[in-house]
Amino acid sequence: MDAQISTDFKQLIDSPNAELFGTWNFDHHSASQLNLPEGNWAWKYFCCTQEDRRKFKFTAKPRLGVAVGGAIALMYADIIWTYNSEKIENTKITFKDYLRVVDEDLAAYEPMFDDKEEAQHAYHKTIAHKMAHQLHKGIKSLALQGVVESEANRYYNVGTEIDLLGRTDLENEFCVVEIKTLPPRRGKLKKDGTYGFSTQSIKEPKIDAARQIALYWAATGKRPFLVYANENEYTIFDPSNSDLLTEAAMKDHLKFYKSKAKLRENLLIQADGNINKLLSLVSPDWEHPYYWDIGDEFVEQAKIDFNKAMEG
Repeated sequence: MDAQISTDFKQLIDSPNAELFGTWNFDHHSASQLNLPEGNWAWKYFCCTQEDRRKFKFTAKPRLGVAVGGAIALMYADIIWTYNSEKIENTKITFKDYLRVVDEDLAAYEPMFDDKEEAQHAYHKTIAHKMAHQLHKGIKSLALQGVVESEANRYYNVGTEIDLLGRTDLENEFCVVEIKTLPPRRGKLKKDGTYGFSTQSIKEPKIDAARQIALYWAATGKRPFLVYANENEYTIFDPSNSDLLTEAAMKDHLKFYKSKAKLRENLLIQADGNINKLLSLVSPDWEHPYYWDIGDEFVEQAKIDFNKAMEG
């Protein structure tokens, strides 16, 4: 068993609330979960199964990120971790094959929600190669030496009962790299029935991404690099050019995660295995439509579940 995983298991067993957390099937925090509002997190992870979550509405923008950002590891990684924590030796592919993988991933996605999604996805297909080229240039400029791993499980404890788990996009002996794609912005519907699109640029890291790379920095002790790419350029942030990635800033990000993680653990302890009680302790925050953009049928079920919890 991997040393980090066995350490995490021991830490979970040593938790004074290990049995309770086991009842919730809760064994780690993650950056993606901690970035969610409490109500959204509680419903998604304790009212829904993993199979349910896989059926959530998955829109064109994250699909572009998965296609372009995910496949780049096939070019640069020597080892790719699976979700079962197995390490697979990777035979690196060429840039031409990388583009082929991107095309195949995008072709496999069929928008089914509305004409806006269809237009967004269709436009993504026209710029995907350009974005892939910019990301390739950005990663190449880092000149990663030695063994490069992708999707490595990295655990870190911020002072809570349960560890945080992160999966790094790329890392070698000295660097840890997080990749973010910047999908184009869709404009309003034009008179001719089409949509216009504009390039999304960035001048500083987004706060969620800065917090995420801070976790990887803490877990690995390696220099953090945050790579953004759009269809026209790439931008790399690190502690030398971003106030959000200085050591002091990253320690603040970890304090944020500690506060959120402690709150989550306390909610689960208070609810004591009762899902209705858990939902009654949090707000669904319906005013945050971004987090609830998971499909109308799931939102309707969430409203039923929250109403039931409030009535009980």
